[in-house]
Amino acid sequence: MDYADFNIQIPFGKVSGEITTTCPECSHTRKKSKDKCLGVNLDKKVWRCNHCGWSGFLKNEIQKVEYKKPIWHNKTDINEKVVQWFEKRGITQKTLLKTRITDGLEWMPQTQKEENTINFNYFRNSELVNVKYRDAKKNFKLYKDAELIFYNLDSIKDTDRCFIVEGEIDCLTLIEAGLGNVISVPNGANLKTNNLQYLDNCYDYFVDKKEIILWLDNDIAGRKLKNDLAERLGFERCKFIEIEDCKDANEYLVKYGLNAVVTVSSKAQYFPLDGVFTISDISNEIDDMYINGLDRGVELKIPNFTLNIVKGYLTIITGIPSHGKSDFLDYICLQLRMIHNWKGTFYSPENRPTQLHFSKMVRKISGKNWDGYDRISIDELNEIKQYLDKSIWFLKPEKDFSLTSILKQIYAIKQRYGLDYFVIDAWNKLEHKDDKTTYMGEALDEIVRFCELQNVHCFLVAHPTKMPTDMQTGKRKIPTLYDIAGSANFYNKADNGICVYRDFELEKAFVHIQKIKFDHWGTEGVAEFSYDVKSKRYYDGILDNRSWLKPQTLAEEMRNYKPTNYEQETFEIF
Repeated sequence: MDYADFNIQIPFGKVSGEITTTCPECSHTRKKSKDKCLGVNLDKKVWRCNHCGWSGFLKNEIQKVEYKKPIWHNKTDINEKVVQWFEKRGITQKTLLKTRITDGLEWMPQTQKEENTINFNYFRNSELVNVKYRDAKKNFKLYKDAELIFYNLDSIKDTDRCFIVEGEIDCLTLIEAGLGNVISVPNGANLKTNNLQYLDNCYDYFVDKKEIILWLDNDIAGRKLKNDLAERLGFERCKFIEIEDCKDANEYLVKYGLNAVVTVSSKAQYFPLDGVFTISDISNEIDDMYINGLDRGVELKIPNFTLNIVKGYLTIITGIPSHGKSDFLDYICLQLRMIHNWKGTFYSPENRPTQLHFSKMVRKISGKNWDGYDRISIDELNEIKQYLDKSIWFLKPEKDFSLTSILKQIYAIKQRYGLDYFVIDAWNKLEHKDDKTTYMGEALDEIVRFCELQNVHCFLVAHPTKMPTDMQTGKRKIPTLYDIAGSANFYNKADNGICVYRDFELEKAFVHIQKIKFDHWGTEGVAEFSYDVKSKRYYDGILDNRSWLKPQTLAEEMRNYKPTNYEQETFEIF
């Protein structure tokens, strides 16, 4: 059996890891038929569609071997000591006869001799397939070279609901409680292996199941088996029972009685679906948001620029080449450092070498030139070097320029030093795959997931295609995120979108806020600036040449102002 049998498309040569592809069940019915909504884990051989919920698994290849089968002697009498032993476990002789429990002498490898054993007989279609032997010292063995199947398998044939437990005695427990459609795994739970061959051998028995309830041992191995079975059978139809003060179902029976078993069995919980929440699941977060307000991010205090920056999201910046995208982005990042003490990382081949990139930052901060009559002093330079050190890091990989590699480096910086944002300038300076449209969507998703998981903001610079000339003005048209070369994914995946456009005749810069994910972050619109070539500063009105390391606005001066004692007394009177 292969993925092709289910019309699932797997990239040629891909044999491990996780992929997304189109869903054969629903993609052809949707407007965006090429959207990849089916997640496939090639290692576990399972899949699930994020759109329609279709799931399944690929049966493992089973070698065609001639299994040995034990002989059924149709024995009906049970040793009285065996009956008494089961009665101590809350299981009656009636249940033993119903499930065809037997006993006898069997050679056990653990003791190297014959022992009196309880025999759990495994039937399929009323034919004996396997036997598990248990001696008084709690040693087990299965019939040699026999096929592995679930215990009590025939009980779930032609039913839409069943229980799965971890041991034969737990199976008898639920039968004793009147819950007949119950099966047990043949070889318990094991942390070291994930061999579910018995599931592959019994796959047909689960095709019609609408509800599968898992009551496995309350230990680490049992919980792992619970998740492994649910993943193979489909989380959407699986429920689980977990009792904190009892290891398994039989212990619960002995401790609390049959009625309690029935009661707790009716209270099985659904597995949470990955990424699916109810209002009650996020009630605390909603209450916190009500008390503390919406997360509006941090203000940049840039004139007329009405966009706050929030960690965990993606801002894409575009613009015609040489119109100041990187300059304006440096302006944003320095504001984040000076106002909010944010730390950031730059992967910026567009601004190489790094010392020249740093020199532009120096000019923005100081308001002075790097050379000439108003050259920055060495003391000022050292002050800025110290100010930006350990708050900004620059990436300069030597070999691997892939997005995955860059994100690994950014992750390492965050773990070691802490990080609030990172910059990729520009998109075309990364190594990309040939299948551009598909790859771009997946790559941008990778950035979005990274931002969310690491709680950092990403500023991504992306160049547009060559913009046509406006016939009326004779100037290049202003690009949008849809004009970025390669794909409309840039607009769709961005949380915020910015375009920097410079009118060289008017000596003005216009920053267009073209997309904002949430309206409490700001307002779409255009911010108009003058641009100072010497200092690389964007400003509104009169150019302020003071150092940004000192209070630069009246608002900042007021925040730093300390009233006199007389003023304090006056305030207290009012």
